[in-house]
Amino acid sequence: MDGTRQNFKISGAGSCSGGIYDEVKISGSGVINGDIDCNTLKSSGSSDIKGNIKSQLIKCSGSSSVKGNVETETLEISGSSDIKGNLTASDVKISGSSGVDGDVRVKKLKISGGSDVKGNLYGGEIRVSGGTKIGKDCECESFIATGKFDIKGLLNADEIDIQLYGRCKVREIGGRNINISFSSNHGGIISQFVMDMFVGIKELITDSVEGDDIFLEGTTAKIVRGTNVTIGEGSNIEKVEYTGVLKVINGGRVQNEVKL
Repeated sequence: MDGTRQNFKISGAGSCSGGIYDEVKISGSGVINGDIDCNTLKSSGSSDIKGNIKSQLIKCSGSSSVKGNVETETLEISGSSDIKGNLTASDVKISGSSGVDGDVRVKKLKISGGSDVKGNLYGGEIRVSGGTKIGKDCECESFIATGKFDIKGLLNADEIDIQLYGRCKVREIGGRNINISFSSNHGGIISQFVMDMFVGIKELITDSVEGDDIFLEGTTAKIVRGTNVTIGEGSNIEKVEYTGVLKVINGGRVQNEVKL
C-alpha cells in the first residue's frame, strides 16, 4: 500500500474534492466533487460522487450515485446505486438495486436484486436470480438465470441455463449448450400457487435460438437452429432447422421441421 495515501471519512453531512486516498468511508451524506482514486470505498449512507471512481474494493449499502465511470476489482451493492458511465470490474455482487447507463465489463456478476444496464454487458460468468434489464447485447462465457430478465439485443454464451420463474424476453439467443426449462417446484402445490400469483406466466419470448445442443420449455420463438434439439412442454416454435436429432415431447409444438 502506498504510504502517502490518507484516509477520508464522512460521518455526517460533508463534502470533499476528488483525489487519491487509501480508504474512503461515507456513513452520512457525502459529496465528492471530482475523480477519486482509492484502495477502498465504503458507503453506508448517501453518497454523490461527481466524477470517476478507480478502486480495489467498493461496498455500498446505502444510496450512491456516480456521475462518471467506475473501475474496481470488487463491487458489492446491497443498497441502491446509480452509475452514469461505464462499469469495469472483476467481481460484482448486487443484492439491492443498481443502474448503469453505459456498458458493463465483468469477470463474475451475481444479481439477486434488480439491475438495469442500458448499454452492453460483457462478462465471464453471469448469474441472475433477481430482475435484470439489458438495453443492448449480453455476451459472456456462461449465463445462468433463475429470475426475470429483458435483454433488448443478443444473448450469446457458451453455456446458457435459464430456469423460468416469470416472463423473460431476449431478441436472439446464441450458444453452445442451451437449456431453458420451467423452474422446479420444491415447495409443493400451495407454494407454487402463491408463486404463480406473484410471478405470473413462466415463459421466454425470442425471435431465434441457435446452438449445438438445445433443450427448450416454455419458449416461444420464430426459428430454432441446432444440431440436437428438444422442444418440450409449453414451447411454440414456428420453424426448427437441425442437423442431428429433433425431439418434440410433452406437448411441445413445432410448425415446420427441416432436417439439413
